[in-house]
Amino acid sequence: MKIAFMIRNMDERGGINVYTLNLIENILMLDNETKFLLVYNHQKFLGHFSKYENVREIAMRSPSKLVWDQILIPYILWKKKVDVVFNPKLSIPILSNAKKVLMIHGAEQFAVKKAFKWYDRLYYQIAMPLYGRFSDKILTTTKLGINDLSRYIGIVKSKFTFVHEGVHKRFKILDQEKNEAVKIKYDLPDRFILFVGGLTPLKNFGRAAKAFDILSEKYGHSMVVTGFKKFKFKSDMLIAQNVKNVERIKFCGFIPDEDLPAFYNLADVFVFPSLYEGFGLPVLEAMACGCPVVTSSVGCTKEVTGNAALLVNPYDEKDIAEKIQKILDDSAFKDVLVNKGLIRVKQFSWEKCAKETLNVLNSLY
Repeated sequence: MKIAFMIRNMDERGGINVYTLNLIENILMLDNETKFLLVYNHQKFLGHFSKYENVREIAMRSPSKLVWDQILIPYILWKKKVDVVFNPKLSIPILSNAKKVLMIHGAEQFAVKKAFKWYDRLYYQIAMPLYGRFSDKILTTTKLGINDLSRYIGIVKSKFTFVHEGVHKRFKILDQEKNEAVKIKYDLPDRFILFVGGLTPLKNFGRAAKAFDILSEKYGHSMVVTGFKKFKFKSDMLIAQNVKNVERIKFCGFIPDEDLPAFYNLADVFVFPSLYEGFGLPVLEAMACGCPVVTSSVGCTKEVTGNAALLVNPYDEKDIAEKIQKILDDSAFKDVLVNKGLIRVKQFSWEKCAKETLNVLNSLY
C-alpha cells in the first residue's frame, strides 16, 4: 500500500500546521511498513522526514494552489501508483483515481461567515461541497463538527469520521526555573490573564479585552496576548487601545513552541472566547500546563474540554469577565478546575490521533 500526503502548508503558522506536522510525525513513527509519499510545494522542505526508511519526499513548484492541487498532484499520484491520498488542509485532487480523504478542520467558515475575508467565504461555499462529493472519506476533529459540517455542505454524516487532535508532550507543568527564564526573556508581569491565538475576528480578542477592562479596576492583573496579526484585526486592536488600563495589556507576538508552555504555566487564567472553533488546540495546551480555562460555549471547544473548563457566551463580555473573576476569587474552585483539566487532557495525544487516522486511511485500501 502507498499513501501520499499533500503538504503545502509546511511554513504556515497556526493550528492546521501544528496538526499537520504532529500527525505525520506520529504516523511515521507508528508505521514502518506502509510506503509513504510526501509531496511538498517547495524544495526547501525536502529532508524533513528523511530519517524514515519507508518515506519518499518530492517537491513540485506551481504558480497557484489550484494548479498544484488539481493538475500536478493527480499526475504525480498516477506516476507513483499511489493508493490513498490525504491532504491535511482543505482540498483533494478531484481528477485522481487514488482514494481521497478530505480533511475539514471545522465549520468556522460557515458558522461565522463575517469573520472571514469574502474570497475565503466564497471558496469554502463552492469548494467544500464539491470536494465532499468527490472524496471517499471526510475527516474532521470532533463529533459536533460532523453535525455542523454535514448540515452546511450537504453531505451525509456516514461519510464523515472524527478524530480528536492531540497535545504535544512539551505542554506540561514546568519547574520554577524554566518558567522564570521565560518570564525574564519576555518581561512578563507577575500576575496575568493569558490570550493565545492569531488576531482575527473569529478569535474574539476584542471581547476578551473588554472583559479585562471590566476586571482591571478590581484586580492588579495584566493581560498577555500571544499570536500574530492575521487578518481583519484592526477593530479588536482599537478596542484594546481604549481600555482603562491599556498599559497593562502586553502583546508578545508569535511565541516559539519551546517557550509557549511557560506562558500557560505562569498565567492565572487562560481565556479563549472564540466565536467558533473546530477543535481549539490552545485549550488542551493550557489544561496540560495546569492553567484553568475560560472558553466558548459555542463551537466544538465544549466537546474538547468536557467538564474541565468554564464555558461562556462569547458575545457577552460581562459573562467572560464573571467567569474569569470566579477563578481569580476562589482558589479552591481554581484548584478543582486545574485538576479536572489535567485528567481530561490525558484522553488526547498525537499518537492516538495518528493511530485513528491511519485506521481511516487503511480502511480505504
